[in-house]
Amino acid sequence: MYSNMTNNFLIYDRQHRRADDDPDIYNRYKSFLIFIGFDAAGADLEVAYFMNAVFDTLD
Repeated sequence: MYSNMTNNFLIYDRQHRRADDDPDIYNRYKSFLIFIGFDAAGADLEVAYFMNAVFDTLD
């Protein structure tokens, strides 16, 4: 259902989640994308694609 990058993020997030992390998964995903080399605009676009895919599954 998810892309490989999203799966890698979810695995990374579960393994490295700290109590002081941002509770918003979309902000955490954007931070992860920037960490792996995306620029801010590219990360925003990828997060938008992710949000769109999530909302499509809720219909």
